[in-house]
This record gives sequence, structure tokens and C-alpha cells, in this order.
Amino acid sequence: MSDLTQTPFDVRAEFPITEQYAFLNHASVSPIPLTTQTAITEFARDAAEEGPANYVGWLHSMALTRQAAGQVVGCAPEDICFVKSTNHGALIAANSINWREGDNVVGLQHEFPANMVPWHNLRERGVEFRTVPERGDYTYSIDAIAAQMDSRTRLLAVSWVEYSTGVRNDIAALAQLCRDRGVIFFIDGIQGLGVMPLNAEALGADFVTADGHKWMLAPEGCGVLYVRRERLAEMNLSMTGWCGLRNPQAYDDYLQPVKDTAARFEEGSHNLLAITALGASLRLLLAASLEKVHGSVEELVTRTMDGVRRLGYTVATPADPAQRAGIVSFTREGMDVEAVARGLMADHKISIAGRRGFLRVSPHFYNNEEEIDRLLEALPR
Repeated sequence: MSDLTQTPFDVRAEFPITEQYAFLNHASVSPIPLTTQTAITEFARDAAEEGPANYVGWLHSMALTRQAAGQVVGCAPEDICFVKSTNHGALIAANSINWREGDNVVGLQHEFPANMVPWHNLRERGVEFRTVPERGDYTYSIDAIAAQMDSRTRLLAVSWVEYSTGVRNDIAALAQLCRDRGVIFFIDGIQGLGVMPLNAEALGADFVTADGHKWMLAPEGCGVLYVRRERLAEMNLSMTGWCGLRNPQAYDDYLQPVKDTAARFEEGSHNLLAITALGASLRLLLAASLEKVHGSVEELVTRTMDGVRRLGYTVATPADPAQRAGIVSFTREGMDVEAVARGLMADHKISIAGRRGFLRVSPHFYNNEEEIDRLLEALPR
């Protein structure tokens, strides 16, 4: 396993779920670490005992979370907007671009609905949504993506990592394709942020969004949206509310300028408790080092893939480490994957998922080889 012994905290102790379960389902809804539980408890205690007396402190906590999110995403803190979900981030992008009738958006055939529905909805504005077919090995051809683009393509929307197969898309090549074509590049990052390092700014992405409840180990309903600063000037204010104004506390100045940062899209009162929790989880990941986190997960993924192949399963996730992240998806003909996943939980306290006909395993950095072996022993032969 990757060496996490130098991590400034006891990795396994941060996740008491390990006392009961082999939790290998981080592509779904993750458990939170003790550090984050403490942050939630302290915020709740403060709110109960003091009311808003320490509101300035809560705002400072939000600033610290924005800073940590910038480190995880690979951008300046000012380029981070807090969102309720991945879908919320996609809606901000979709509704803040000044579309022209006849424009089109290009996406991929098999995506989670959060990265499909907002683009389908643009048909009401005369915008076509085109999808690129998946290849037989569950990957997508960059040439096929390019072939779907034309002079009216305004945006390419892809997932960094596909939720059902675990395929990692080549976002560097796609970013270059978008630059060459003058196309906006939108990334659904929820299955990659928290398990792999990213530098969104250097990459050239225009938008990256993710809820915190998967690999970032935070509660549901609070995530981040990166907005490339150069895009702000060309975006409309449809998704801007009073908290997006330059001085939100000037309550009677309704027509003042909006913020010149991504925070212009934080339309109303913030969920400060959830943002505080997100910050605690992100700082824990940063303390562990995202490079070491990724190395640990990669070793567990390799062990899982090798093991299920020995058991005779067909693996959908690519063998090439450059084409995968933290998900391993596999199946066998005629298998009821939902029933198998339920049985593993009920009989063995092993948490995995069934998605699109595959069993999906998604370990995080605090899992260990024994938990993978426990899964392999329990899987149907």
C-alpha cells in the first residue's frame, strides 16, 4: 500500500464506519470522517448556545473552506462558488451562458443525469444537445467527440470519471480540443475530485463542479463550482441573487454591481454549517496529500480488478491506470447486480453498488487490502 504512515493523523481512526462495514461505495454517498463530525457538532453547539453572535467566525470558516476548495480544484479561492449539488453547478453554467438559437452542446451517451438534464433543457432556447456514442470498451473517442462539433458548438460537457464504468476521460486532450475550436469546456468532477489531484486553471477548463458527498467525504447538499475568471464577463446574471452583489449588506442598493468573482452565483444565504463541514473534509484530504490518496486508491483498484478477473468476471473499467480513477465496474452474464449488492450488505456488511448492469466497487484511501479480500471472498462464484 502507499505509505500513509507519515500522515499527520490516524487514517483508519478517522473513519469509525470501518468498525462495522467494509465500505467500498464512495462513488455513491460516503461516510464522513470524525474531524468533519466534530466540525458539525461544534457549529451546531455554537448556533444553539450563541445564536448568530459568532457569525463573523462562521464567515471566516467559509473563507477557509473556499481556500481549501481552491487547493483541491487547482485554482484561486476567488474562482470557487459554493453550490447545493453537481446539478446546481451545471444549471448555473447552462443558465448563465447567452445562448443563440441554433447553438449546440456536445455531451456523452452514458452520463449521470446531473450532466444531462441541464443541457437537454436548453431545447426550450433553441439549443440542440448532441451525444457521442460509447465505444465497445466503454470509452469515448476524441475523434468522435470532435466529429460532433461544428461552428455552432458552444460547449462540451463531460464527466472527468464516468459514474457507471469508472472510465476516466482524457480531460487534457478535451481541453485542448475545446481551445482549438473556441468551445466552452464543462467538467462534471464529482467522481474525480477528492481522489485525484487537479489543476483546473492550468488545464484550461471553464467550469468544474462537484457535490462534496462522494470522494470529498463531506455531507450531501454542498459542493463547489469552479468558474474560469475570463468567462465571467460574457455570462448573464440569471443565476445571480442578492448575495452575488458586491456589497450584499447594502440592503437598499438593489442595482449595485455584482461581484467580479465566481461568488456572484451564490445567490442567497449560505448553508454555513455544510460549508464548514466541507472545509473540514477537504483539509483532511489535503493533509493526507491528494497524490498519496490517489496512490493508495490506485493500489486498491488494481487489487480489486485482478481479483474479480480471477473469479471470472468481465471488467468494464480500463486496465490502463491513466484511464481510470477510483471505480471498478464488473459483471457476469445474467447476474442481478442489485440483488448481489443487497446480499453483500445484508450478509457480509460489505457496501458496494449496482449501476447500469455492473457491480461497482469504489474504495477510498482509508480502506485496506483486507477489505478488498473480504469482498473477493464474498462475491458469488
